[in-house]
Amino acid sequence: MGFVVSNILDLVKESGEESVKEYVSLFSCDREMEGGRIPLNPDIEKFLKENAIQFARQKISVSYLVLDEDDGEILGYFTIAHKALELPSMGLSNGVRRKMERYSQHNQAMDSYTISAFLIAQFGKNYAVDNGKRIRGKELMQYVYDELFEIQHRMGGGIIYLDCEADASLISFYENENFRLFGERISDKDNKRYLQYMKFF
Repeated sequence: MGFVVSNILDLVKESGEESVKEYVSLFSCDREMEGGRIPLNPDIEKFLKENAIQFARQKISVSYLVLDEDDGEILGYFTIAHKALELPSMGLSNGVRRKMERYSQHNQAMDSYTISAFLIAQFGKNYAVDNGKRIRGKELMQYVYDELFEIQHRMGGGIIYLDCEADASLISFYENENFRLFGERISDKDNKRYLQYMKFF
C-alpha cells in the first residue's frame, strides 16, 4: 500500500469544487471506541469540509490530502500557512536564541522575537477509514515535513509552529516529534486552552 499527497487546489482544478466537497464529506474525526464513536476534534473535520477550499483560494492556507494510492480513500490531511509569530525570549537557552536570530527580529522593548514561520494549521487522520489505522500519525507528519522541505528549498525559512489542545496524547505526540512548548493561549472563539509548540527544521 502506498500513499499519495494531493494539494486541494489541484483536486478542485481536476475535478471541480462540488466534486471535491462531496469527496471530503465522509472525512470524520469520530473514533470508534467501546462506548461508541467519540469525536476527537470536530474543528479539524469542520475545517476540511467547510473552509479548506475557500482558504486555499484566498491564499490564507493550503490543505493537502493524504490518499491511499490503491483505492483513493482519504487517510488524513494537513494544512500549512505562513505567518508571523511573536516568541518571548524569556526562558530560551543561548543556543536557541542564536538560532532564532537567523529567522527573526529581536524586539528589545518587548524582549521577544518576531519570526516568519510555517504554521501547521490543521492536522488529522480520517477515522471513517479503518478507524484511522491505515496511516500512523508519524507517517502523516512526515508528509508535512516533506512539503515544508520543498517550500524551504524554494524560499527559505526554518521554524514550524502549531497550536494544540492541552490533551495528554497530543502533547506526547508533538513532544516525540521534537516540538518545544513556548506558550499557551485561550481561544476567543470557544474559550479553550491551547498549547503552542515550535521546532527548527
